[in-house]
Amino acid sequence: MFNCRQATLLIERRADETLPFKTQVQLRAHLRLCPYCRRYAFQSLFLARQARAAAEHRVPADVVLPPAARQRIQQALDQRLGR
Repeated sequence: MFNCRQATLLIERRADETLPFKTQVQLRAHLRLCPYCRRYAFQSLFLARQARAAAEHRVPADVVLPPAARQRIQQALDQRLGR
């Protein structure tokens, strides 16, 4: 069986690839016993779905950023770059 660190890494890995059957069984066993990793798995799946939906969302070309927002963003970038 896995510890929590191994389980969270496998939770992330299974989002990108199919885990070997034995690993899947061991991960499921850990998730049944560990409420923290179960919560992590749920949150990870939720975030992945939200990110996928956000990536598919298109902003209309005619949307204009207000000048005050542009200025705040520019100032934040300048500070980050040390200008």
